[in-house]
Amino acid sequence: MKTLSRTLRVCARLHCGFLAAILSAAAFALLPLAFPSVSFSPYAAFWRGILFAVPTALCYYAIKRLPALWQFLPCALGLCALSWLLLGHPGGAALMAVMCLFRIRVRLAEEDEGPIQSFFDRPTLPLLSLFAAFFLLSAVLAVPDLQKLSLLGGVLYLLLCLIHHGLARVEAYLRLNKDMNSLPARRIRRMAGGAALAGVLLAALLLLPPALLDRGSLRITLPEAQQGAAPIEAGIDSTSGGGQPMDMDLSQLVGEPTWQIPEYVSYIFIGLLGAGALAIAVLGVASFLRNFRASYTDSRDVIQYLSREDQDQVQQLELGLRKPRLWDWSNEANIRRRYRRTVLKAGKEPPKAWHTPSQLEQEAGLDMPELHAAYERARYYSD
Repeated sequence: MKTLSRTLRVCARLHCGFLAAILSAAAFALLPLAFPSVSFSPYAAFWRGILFAVPTALCYYAIKRLPALWQFLPCALGLCALSWLLLGHPGGAALMAVMCLFRIRVRLAEEDEGPIQSFFDRPTLPLLSLFAAFFLLSAVLAVPDLQKLSLLGGVLYLLLCLIHHGLARVEAYLRLNKDMNSLPARRIRRMAGGAALAGVLLAALLLLPPALLDRGSLRITLPEAQQGAAPIEAGIDSTSGGGQPMDMDLSQLVGEPTWQIPEYVSYIFIGLLGAGALAIAVLGVASFLRNFRASYTDSRDVIQYLSREDQDQVQQLELGLRKPRLWDWSNEANIRRRYRRTVLKAGKEPPKAWHTPSQLEQEAGLDMPELHAAYERARYYSD
């Protein structure tokens, strides 16, 4: 168990390191576009950004071990200085300052709610949208260095997510059944952990070589909406081995002008690409806000074995508590939506999942017997 816990903590620290790495590399790669007179190395910024995992680990242990918060403040100043030194730019100190503020906030919340797993304590797949956004941005702005680093960083972060999620499920199973008699914990840990590592190794063999050999040759040319100008195609430009675009005039070979993508097709392509990037960004932000501070769940009283009748009853209860589906516009769904909006608007705090409708109305200070009766009929007797 200790080995699994330590491995998961290392993955959590590397998670912060990879995020700092891609942010540093993006800043160093895009600054020369605004200031042509300066020159930075995004590769050095990326690999030095991974070192942000070291002050991240120190911050975690400091907030956990120090007995008073005022003792953490000088420690936070030292961590900001260390981050600046390791990353080589003041952005490292800014990132560490943000992390320290959120660590303090989580510790204050833990005093009332118990242990809380924050956003900084586990890698999440939606954050791959950050690497994808920088990849597309580098293709539009023709920044091959950022394109290569975003692709490589995205692959490494994906492998980190896979190994963390696999080992986390093994650890959760062992913690849940630790009181079981004759539990072969060592065998389960060895076999399940080995299977997870083997899967990650296979994924690394498939994904790392293309990421390492990529030359940043993808180009997305946006169409220019100018009167009298010829349409500019939006697509992927092939490059030569040296990384420079090859200008090939195929009309000299076939004797006819080459076919160009119509301008409206370019607009459709750019629109779909932008909509997809926006959807990924929205999902990533929603997942970040939802998982930033997961609520504490007491796992000591867990019923592991339920009869068939109990399982059916639990499923019916879950169906009753589920929100109406987006495409469900029946009378029952409209009543439930109206009741939900009314309670959320009047309540000062988010409602708890175990509260009954009467308790929700009492805490929100509502008196609506007609809507209450209609809601109970729609929720519990809609069959």
